[in-house]
Amino acid sequence: MKYSFLKFSAVAMMASVALVSCTKDKSTSTASSADVAFALTADNAASTLATTSTSGLQTNGLQNDAFVAANASIKWTSAIANISRFKLEAKKDNTEIEITTKNIINLDLLAIDPATVSAKIDTGKYKEIEIKIILVKSAGADIPLTVKGTFTTLGGAAVPIEFDYNDNAILKAEVENVTVDATTNVTAKLSFHLNKLLTAIPSSQINEATRTNGAIIISSTSNTIIYNRVIANVLLAFEARGFEHHKK
Repeated sequence: MKYSFLKFSAVAMMASVALVSCTKDKSTSTASSADVAFALTADNAASTLATTSTSGLQTNGLQNDAFVAANASIKWTSAIANISRFKLEAKKDNTEIEITTKNIINLDLLAIDPATVSAKIDTGKYKEIEIKIILVKSAGADIPLTVKGTFTTLGGAAVPIEFDYNDNAILKAEVENVTVDATTNVTAKLSFHLNKLLTAIPSSQINEATRTNGAIIISSTSNTIIYNRVIANVLLAFEARGFEHHKK
């Protein structure tokens, strides 16, 4: 099975840092444990796309002075993830810990209050803590990622657009030399920047895409040329946001 990999690395700059997404480990002692959580959210839902410039060159993203002939735009209104597995791997006192949560479905990445996957982990000093988000290609309706919105053409027409990501991928985030204490709860966040999905893809190409019942469907079976360009941007669109600390 082929996977794409994305790895975020960070070095702990303070005493109390943790990165985790897991279920409760039976070996965890509640008397000396900390609450840790992991959240995956989406942002930058609206963006402006440039089309063919007057010089014949194609541009994308921010407006490019007088060279841009006109602009189209896109606004994503829904981003739903189906995560096959959150996996925590940690090393402490020459002992390796592995905790897994399976089948996180219908995760709303644009929710005002995003859902978190949380658990408890023993306090102490960890040599390394690594979290993996595993996406698995599906033969059913629960594909890893579905993003929907509206594409506004140069002429002002509003066209429904949908991006269906149905491929294998592993997103990684890790932190080294971490001390987890019992006085602080920690949430680690990973952001999915929606405005990066169409990087280097001009709006003219999107406008020329095949419509299905009036909508632009970008998937492995529809508008596949655009799909292959978008999936190259998917991993680049994820970014580790760091850690939020909350006193108990």
